[in-house]
Amino acid sequence: MTEDFHPKRIASSRGVVELTDEKVTYIADSNSADRFLPRIAVARSTTENGKTTIEKSFRTFEAVDMNRVLDFNEVPDPPEDTTMRVCEDGGTDGLKFPVRNVCVRGGYLFYFDVEDVDDHVRGAYVSYHAPPIGVVPLDKVDVATPPGGRRVFRDHAHTDAKYGYEFVLIHAPDGGSETTRPAAFFVAESLAQREKWLKALRSRAEATADTKLRPDVVARREKELMQDIKPRRPKRTQKRKTNDEDEDAEDIESQYVEEAKREFGISDFRDDIWLNNFFMNNNDFDSGTKIDQLEQWQASIKRGLRGAVLEQYEYFVEASGEMTTMGKEVAALKSMVETQNELIKEMKDIDFTGAFADGDGDKDGDGDEMDSLDSNGGENNNDEPVVDKGDRARLRRQMRSGNDDDDNSSLSSDEEVARVERLREKLKQDMSADGITEDHVNTHIEVPSWLDDVSEEIAAFIKECRYTDATDLFFKAKSEVNDILNQHDRPTENKLTKKQHANMLNMLSTLESLSERMSSRLVEGLRRKNEAYKQSGKRDRSDPLSLMAPMVSPCCLNDDSIPLHLLVKLGKTQEAATAYAARRSLLLLESLHERPISGSGNVDLVIYAAQLSQSFFSCLATAVEGFLDLFLVQDVTTMPRDDGELSALSAASGNVPPGALASIVLWCDSELSKFSSAFGGTRILGNLALSPPPRQELVPSRSRVVGFEEEGYKVNKERQNAIEVASQCVDQAFTFASENLDSIGLPLTPRLAEYIRSRLKGCESEVSKLLNSKWRHITFEWEIELDEADIPMDEGRRFSSQAMSRSQEAAA
Repeated sequence: MTEDFHPKRIASSRGVVELTDEKVTYIADSNSADRFLPRIAVARSTTENGKTTIEKSFRTFEAVDMNRVLDFNEVPDPPEDTTMRVCEDGGTDGLKFPVRNVCVRGGYLFYFDVEDVDDHVRGAYVSYHAPPIGVVPLDKVDVATPPGGRRVFRDHAHTDAKYGYEFVLIHAPDGGSETTRPAAFFVAESLAQREKWLKALRSRAEATADTKLRPDVVARREKELMQDIKPRRPKRTQKRKTNDEDEDAEDIESQYVEEAKREFGISDFRDDIWLNNFFMNNNDFDSGTKIDQLEQWQASIKRGLRGAVLEQYEYFVEASGEMTTMGKEVAALKSMVETQNELIKEMKDIDFTGAFADGDGDKDGDGDEMDSLDSNGGENNNDEPVVDKGDRARLRRQMRSGNDDDDNSSLSSDEEVARVERLREKLKQDMSADGITEDHVNTHIEVPSWLDDVSEEIAAFIKECRYTDATDLFFKAKSEVNDILNQHDRPTENKLTKKQHANMLNMLSTLESLSERMSSRLVEGLRRKNEAYKQSGKRDRSDPLSLMAPMVSPCCLNDDSIPLHLLVKLGKTQEAATAYAARRSLLLLESLHERPISGSGNVDLVIYAAQLSQSFFSCLATAVEGFLDLFLVQDVTTMPRDDGELSALSAASGNVPPGALASIVLWCDSELSKFSSAFGGTRILGNLALSPPPRQELVPSRSRVVGFEEEGYKVNKERQNAIEVASQCVDQAFTFASENLDSIGLPLTPRLAEYIRSRLKGCESEVSKLLNSKWRHITFEWEIELDEADIPMDEGRRFSSQAMSRSQEAAA
């Protein structure tokens, strides 16, 4: 609540008028560079005989000044004083966020130590026992929150600010020589509290008025005089004395006070000048008389102040009593409202259909139920009353009307009362037999309060890229909601209301949408990172200087482990397998581009083939093992999946979903094809002079050409050397593939043999003969030779024409 400010006006009989104007200002704290301390700027203007003098001074801000600070009129009411975390410099310990009591008055935000504030008082009646430890000016400031919807700034994520909602006050000067003040960070306890304070701070940042103080009723020096006065409660019935002696005494007291004000009440009073003037105009013997006069004046002033203080204390006691009464009335109103809320909830839960069904005994339509007694007169063989619908309706009717007389009833009043009592006892016995107590009647399942904000918390975690926390909270909330729905579906008395049941179903759909959003963000993040690594590898391989120094590819980093595990936990197994295969493809590509260890000149192809095979197949085996471990570490009971998702194949493969397992097997086949292309290309086999066997070896010729024996011998020798080297290289590839892949249960050596056979340029039969006998079971098809009858007709004609032309040239 704001008030208009009026300067304190003091008028005296000598025609002197004094005006006192106080306002709040601030000064930098000498102990902390990023903190400001509040001060009081005092301006006293004295007008005497038409001449005005102004004196300005500063004093420290005290605890009693806090209740005198006025708020602006043109802005909304400030929020209630509350506790927040304030960013402070902890020296060697770094930034700290201790809890402070925060309040807004005018154009300043004050914060106190929580020990200096009454814990049992909040709102507009907070009592402060010490001055504030800091103040933040609100003029020319911008109020900002963490970007991207985060709760805290990234620089403060490791501090205690992570337990609330942070905002910052940034000074934005207009320009010129004004110094920029340091930023001030605050952490609210909840999102609603932060929004409320942001609105209040922004409205005060636009105000340009000064923050002033209301006049003090009791002067500060008068408080020191009143310390020895014991307060006492004056009686309201006590009145002023009406006799002449009392009136004369009061006149004398007021005369003494007026004389003291005339002599000492001037603004520029100085005690040394007054003392010098006294002894210049009087002798030493007059000092005793003057001392007695001063003591009389002092006593009169004390008595006058005592009366004023007692009167103010009386007003304070009356106000305290009124506040106590108002507090009791507010508590009573609160209790009444809570009772009405409970009554409304009970009325909402009433089953009117069942109540109307109990009144079927009224057959004649006149409101009287017909007696539906059994053949034994309303009692069974066990001498117990039968509780029928007519009895229940009659019981309700009598409880409503309170009248025991019923002309249409066949029972008398006494008998009816006894029957009602028997009915009540029977109902209690039936409920006890069924295990139903009063607590079980109209009971509802209690929904935890933290589920109300769980969707917002998960969305905030996703915006802050805290996917692990979001996943944990997601499964916790989903498990809680499923348990509540399962309790509702059980045939028990505990049921959800229709509104609660609808809220639970909506919450499940909301959680599923948040899960989809988080999964898409994880997949997109992995895709972008893999694409960046791919482009980086291309740039490094195209750089000629990369051959001068060793290099470690960033693809070797296992920085995708957490996102992949989260995808598997969220049930996105196919997406996890695709992202995993994309990263490992980059790693295998780096292994195919390794530099030969035998040097960059004449490369020993056998050693280089062993190097490539060892690097590639060991990486491939490690990738397959990592893929299996990615699913083996997950708990099958907690991993969300549809019915029938896991088959016998996945159970035998460590609970790996069959779709993901099939995709990783196809990926292994594609990687083998890439290895065969590199192995049969310019890396290994492309450097050998491999060629199909000559036609003379396929089909022996009966004619012999003279002069071509030596040239054919050289060609056959070079080809034979290439075949021997190729067989050794192929043997190295088969050996390392078998050693690394057979041990993990993935025998892909026959598939590798099919890819390499197409790269041997028709020499597979000779290479197979030179290979070790242990590979005979996968290369036996390579040794099939063509007979002369199997040669196509066009090939035989071409061979015969070539042989005839060569014989004619030799004869010539």
